[in-house]
Amino acid sequence: MVLTNTRTLVLIIPHWRVIAAGVAHDHLAAVVDKDRVVDVTPDGAEHGITPGIRRREAQKLCADLKIIDDDEERSVRKFNSVVTALESVTPRIEIATGGWCSFPTRGPSRYFGGDQALARIVVERTLKALSVALKTTEVPSVIQPRIGVADSRFAAVVAATSKSLSRVQVVVPEGSAAFLASFPVDVLASKYSPLPEAQELVDVFRRLGLKTLEDVGSLPSEELFARFGSPGLLAQQLAQGIDGRAPLLHSISDVVSEESEIDPPAEHVETAVFVAKALVDRIHQRLAIEGAVCVRILIEVESEHGDVSSRLWRHEHQFTSADITDRVRWQLEGWYQSENPPTGPLSLVRLIVDETVPDSGQQLGFWGEKTVNDERAIRSFVRIQGLLGPDSVTVVQRGGGRRLADIERRVPLVAGRFDPDQVITLPESTTAPWPGRLPAPLPLAVLPQAQQLEVTDSNGRRIGVSGRGHMEEDPVRIRSDSLGSHLIIGWGGPWLLDEKWWDPAMKSRQARFQFLLEDGTAHLCVIENGEWWLEASYE
Repeated sequence: MVLTNTRTLVLIIPHWRVIAAGVAHDHLAAVVDKDRVVDVTPDGAEHGITPGIRRREAQKLCADLKIIDDDEERSVRKFNSVVTALESVTPRIEIATGGWCSFPTRGPSRYFGGDQALARIVVERTLKALSVALKTTEVPSVIQPRIGVADSRFAAVVAATSKSLSRVQVVVPEGSAAFLASFPVDVLASKYSPLPEAQELVDVFRRLGLKTLEDVGSLPSEELFARFGSPGLLAQQLAQGIDGRAPLLHSISDVVSEESEIDPPAEHVETAVFVAKALVDRIHQRLAIEGAVCVRILIEVESEHGDVSSRLWRHEHQFTSADITDRVRWQLEGWYQSENPPTGPLSLVRLIVDETVPDSGQQLGFWGEKTVNDERAIRSFVRIQGLLGPDSVTVVQRGGGRRLADIERRVPLVAGRFDPDQVITLPESTTAPWPGRLPAPLPLAVLPQAQQLEVTDSNGRRIGVSGRGHMEEDPVRIRSDSLGSHLIIGWGGPWLLDEKWWDPAMKSRQARFQFLLEDGTAHLCVIENGEWWLEASYE
């Protein structure tokens, strides 16, 4: 099988997840996903905060750090303005995720007069879109776009993300192998690499004394394949500047596509997403029969008045059914919030598989394989999301801290990457002492917003708590709009919380109590600055 490359331009906007979160680049902030930092502002990086470290470690390095939860939908939706600006260059823009897209250069490069000229045009139009999005006349240099052009996608990504002073790196034709030779093997495990689960392989390479991509590329292919299998061979092909997977631009039978009219036309995004989910399931069934998986898909949605939203999406490994469904939702959300939203209800959804690769399969262990019931459960959850919205199905995400929101919170199923067979391992931070932390069991019903209440003694007077946590009188009755008025028949506490005392603007001092009421219910109540609040309930 002969592997052919496609000369590609890759655009990456640094710190995009911070930008999408609406945080200025000169603030102390970090974006966190699954208790790990995924992006940080330049000022935060100066404190030693780097992507990959844990949330608590980042807060230890910088006490004033603002933590923002990652939201891929938000990131992609706000990237829509940049993609729209680049559609005047080429219609074949492939969106990987927020802040990262690419396209083949053959046609555009000829039209604009070469790769360098094409890259300058892309930079100019991206900067213009960014200045509008950020409402500034000059985009700061630290978040200006970086461009890489090379014969392979991986080489173009490395060129765009390299620490060169130049924001535009154009690798000469047939020069990708020489360009990549000096880079460390660590780049094979970057978030932009198509090599699945690469960190373990890279660790083995380093222990074997393979320090650079040139070292990996010079090994005998047969021995590399015998020792590491397909991942090892793919790593070598990437190191040699070759797109390591042979694309099947057309599937065996025909181009795989599905479309469906929405009758009656839909006013809401989730209705169209639900229709798309059924199309996605049919596409995956057809691809499975042919032994292929989708890595690039064209999503088109039309309105009743003839408006069309068309986007090309790429996945570095392979799309799952949930992945494609998510991208339909993101595309529609971005369309509705763009300068040219649909003028009428949505009437048609069309999905076209633009590129597939052979399905290399999935190695399952002897124990813990996914069952038919697991797959059915996941499909049911995704279907509920399609009907009721992305926040309708949530999973628990655990962390370390003293507050309920730090210890345990619920996140959408998509953000949590639900796996029914996943062994839940608590973060290391959860085993810390955390003085003042609530004892188990934790309350199950946590209010999204605390409700004010009154706690009084036997004479009906409001009760206060001293700085050492001593109550002035025993609590006898509790009153609130949601609970009504009830006698307190038992109580526990206090658990004192004194956080960020060194920061006048963010310091917090409170005492928490558990109250058991005469109606048999139990609640977690908090007193702060002399005011009582209902924070959660036990069930």
